[in-house]
Amino acid sequence: MTLKQANGHEHDEKTYVHRISMSLSPKLLAEFDKSMIKAGFTDRSKAIQTALHSFVDEHNWVDDLPKSGAGAIIMLYDNHVYNQDTKSTRIQHKYNDIISAATHLHLNDNNCLESIMVKGDVRRMKELANELSKNRGIKSLKFHFVNIV
Repeated sequence: MTLKQANGHEHDEKTYVHRISMSLSPKLLAEFDKSMIKAGFTDRSKAIQTALHSFVDEHNWVDDLPKSGAGAIIMLYDNHVYNQDTKSTRIQHKYNDIISAATHLHLNDNNCLESIMVKGDVRRMKELANELSKNRGIKSLKFHFVNIV
């Protein structure tokens, strides 16, 4: 299959790439470069492509997912951001039909780690993860879904 570009040239879809630019803080770029080397990458583009594939896999919910399953939502957040704990608790109360357990761990003066174990309706799990991720102060949110076989 080929792609016809505006300039009239045809490109093989498998070899054609788009160049993008992105803005990163110097600190984040330095951390990425360190992690990239630790992971064995020598090419920043390949490392970014791998990270993007991981992001897509994690967030690309397909329509044919099972109606029920189980999973864990893991959040790292700054506990000094105004009302973060209260907002998280209010959101979790709205989803008590799928939340089986939650654990809160104080890591240091600024950071808390929270794990929320969920089971039941997959769409509700996705809604919960999306709603939690919108809160200011969330530094990282991961959702790991497992299909109950």
